[in-house]
Amino acid sequence: MPFGLSEIAVDARTAISIACGLFLLPHTIGKLRNIERASQLFDKVGFRPARFFVVFTALLELVAGFGLISGLYPRVGTLIAATVLVGAAYAIARVHGLKWRWQHPGIEYMLFWTIVCVLATFLP
Repeated sequence: MPFGLSEIAVDARTAISIACGLFLLPHTIGKLRNIERASQLFDKVGFRPARFFVVFTALLELVAGFGLISGLYPRVGTLIAATVLVGAAYAIARVHGLKWRWQHPGIEYMLFWTIVCVLATFLP
């Protein structure tokens, strides 16, 4: 085995937590790169002042991602991630109606991601 790889043993729960944290980052970057468009959506949903909530949500996603990736306070990271993801599901349902499949757009992806984060962190 190559040098050092034998010492890197990651259990499935840790790998899933890291993946959940990593998946938050592109979403956060996209939100911040398109802050005006994101602000319009937040305003439509009723999160006002919209720009504040875009930045606040992005900061929450960074904190959650850090907690899930690093393993420092993973339960706090998970609760923050779950709150943001359920909020995103609410926003999508509010703007587009209650649809299930993510392509329509629906809430399926956000709820699945929330459940995986919670199960990976809180199950014994």
